[in-house]
Amino acid sequence: MSLLRVCTITRGERIARWAAAVFVAAIAGSAATTGVWALALPASLGALLLAAMAITGWCPGVAATESADAAPNTLGIPEARQRIDLD
Repeated sequence: MSLLRVCTITRGERIARWAAAVFVAAIAGSAATTGVWALALPASLGALLLAAMAITGWCPGVAATESADAAPNTLGIPEARQRIDLD
């Protein structure tokens, strides 16, 4: 089970994330050349995250503990898809 869930995004949304990553990377590069490292470092991390989201399709709002609702299986075997409460 992956810790990073993939959400369904369209090709247009991936292109928009790439465009945002390029824009934020340009801001980071501009800030780095002028010596404003307080802006350059977070902007660089943001650009890397946006590029990773564009490549993998990862959505930051989808937590690893949430699972998609699946149709019941056809074999009638019980599944352990409910949350476990340890209280």
